Amino acid sequence: MLEKLNLAWKKLEPIRKLSNEEFEFSILDDVKGIEHEKVLFCINDKNQKGLFIKEESDRLPLPKHGSSRVEISRQKVSIEGKEKYFIKIICLEESLNYAFSMLATRIIKFLIEGFSPSKSTIEAVNELRKLLSKSKGPLPKEEEIIGLTGELIFIESLIKKDSSLWKGWNGPFKSSKDFTQGNIDVELKASLQSGEPSITVNNLNQLEPVEGRFLYLFHSILVKNPNGEITVPNLVEKISERIDDKDSFLDTLFVAGYSSEHKDLWQEYKFSIIEKSSYKINDEFPRINQSSFVNSSIPDSISKIRYDIELNKVIKYKFDNEILFNLISKNE
Repeated sequence: MLEKLNLAWKKLEPIRKLSNEEFEFSILDDVKGIEHEKVLFCINDKNQKGLFIKEESDRLPLPKHGSSRVEISRQKVSIEGKEKYFIKIICLEESLNYAFSMLATRIIKFLIEGFSPSKSTIEAVNELRKLLSKSKGPLPKEEEIIGLTGELIFIESLIKKDSSLWKGWNGPFKSSKDFTQGNIDVELKASLQSGEPSITVNNLNQLEPVEGRFLYLFHSILVKNPNGEITVPNLVEKISERIDDKDSFLDTLFVAGYSSEHKDLWQEYKFSIIEKSSYKINDEFPRINQSSFVNSSIPDSISKIRYDIELNKVIKYKFDNEILFNLISKNE
């Protein structure tokens, strides 16, 4: 989808150069679930990319223009002499053209899933705003880069069994578990080598198995290495070479905070892998959960629980990585 969208805008560029019209349009066609003339691409007289989405009902309040650096409004457009209402979304900064393309793919995905035009716009714009507000620059915090690196290390290892298995990756969407396949859940962690290996658990449910399901922990120990071959862009490339649905993968990466537009900046974070380990989380695995409190009642005064687990002290729960990958593959 991303390639299709970018090609549509590219075809408009020579027309735009010769035109005096406020907007030059092209129609998104041949996409299952999208009606003819439902989605229009445009480039305005300021050479800004945009998207028009036909809206016939369910006009919810649109996101206010501002923090996401896109202009969002409603506008009438005359098509074959008939005026129709559209949601107009314009990218105001050329530096955000890639992010805007990803925003457009998210809007179209929501439309295909049956969301109304206004709801699709609201959901996609909220995702973009969260991404842009993660940090002041084009990259997330180092802690998040390390976390994403660990998740991609797991995915890159897993798809050697079956290239479609990456689709169980839920981490970027803030699901309760980072990876889910069949009746298996996997929590994905990564940390830099520093003293005894440990992980940080951010809430009570993170290491809590769901009834009727099996939970595992996959942990990558990394070390910073200026000559290291482990980088997010390198992992993205390796995974993309093996999978079919590349657009959906890039879509997920965008939600995770990765943009290939800033590939060179991401390449500066280079690592080597010290160890990849798996652990089976059962009732005996040491952790803090609701039953850790008197009468299983968490005091109202406690709003957040974050704690560390020293992995050298839970060696008896280690699980063979290949056996875990095979179990996941059989659960497809």
